[in-house]
Amino acid sequence: MAPLLNAADEAEWFGAITGLAETWGFDKLLVAMLPRPTIRLEDAYVRSTYAPTWRDTYDRQGLVHIDPVVTHCATRATPLIWSPDIFKTAQQKSMYEEARSHGLRAGVTLPIHGPNQEAGMLCFVNDHNPTDAFWRHVDVALPNMMLLRDLVIDTSQRHLNTHAQTLLPKLTPRERECLKWTARGKSTWEISHILNCSEAVVNFHMKNIRTKFGVNSRRAAAVIAAQLGLIDPG
Repeated sequence: MAPLLNAADEAEWFGAITGLAETWGFDKLLVAMLPRPTIRLEDAYVRSTYAPTWRDTYDRQGLVHIDPVVTHCATRATPLIWSPDIFKTAQQKSMYEEARSHGLRAGVTLPIHGPNQEAGMLCFVNDHNPTDAFWRHVDVALPNMMLLRDLVIDTSQRHLNTHAQTLLPKLTPRERECLKWTARGKSTWEISHILNCSEAVVNFHMKNIRTKFGVNSRRAAAVIAAQLGLIDPG
């Protein structure tokens, strides 16, 4: 595990993870994490050795929203061993058939629930049939895989932070002012007087802010902005 702990950059970090997975018999690996709960599934931090054609199909068809592995990781903490019977609906069965054609036949997925509300999964996959021998192999390797999962959570922070920065809403100076005063409990009328503008202008900025944050209320946007360090709530 030392190469993972001492990795100088993201490429070396991910290389250490994939190297360990390969020693345990899994030639394909995926790390997927949401740095914070407000990030959409489509914007997750993802690094994998899956076939690019499969990743493109998965993203283009929005399969993250029907994938039973994703659903399991969102609601459970226990490992999930892949088997054909977890793919229940016609869409899920079709997805699994397509995945198998890209060498993703048998796998183990470990849910990620980090100390800073990170959420995601670590998947170890190969093209073996999920036979009794595969299950016995998993039983032996699973403790090391779970230790690696915990180390991935602890060592991923700088990579997650870099990714999260690219997703931050781009606010204008006036939008930041509106959010700051909203966070301090000011009404539209009060903000309009503070900023020396009309209430209609404040409402215009607030509408743009809600759109950028993907929320329905200015209060929710102000809370998120404060959490992200975009404003000083005072």
